Amino acid sequence: ASRRAGEEGTVRLKVLVDAKGRPKDVAIATSSGFPRLDQAAMEAVRKWRFVAATDGTSPISAWTQVAITFRLTTA
Repeated sequence: ASRRAGEEGTVRLKVLVDAKGRPKDVAIATSSGFPRLDQAAMEAVRKWRFVAATDGTSPISAWTQVAITFRLTTA
């Protein structure tokens, strides 16, 4: 539906990554302007696995930001 509507944009997400590298909280920092794209980005990031931050020796939970760009191409 987004492709047919010509929706493009970049979604910036704030992600709380736990000590095991799993996203525990995902929130929109900056919207793409299109709710479908924002939702698709959040759903995708919830499935990702990250390298956890460390406090020098042990993995810890920490916030990071991720930008996902949706761009239409001709194929």
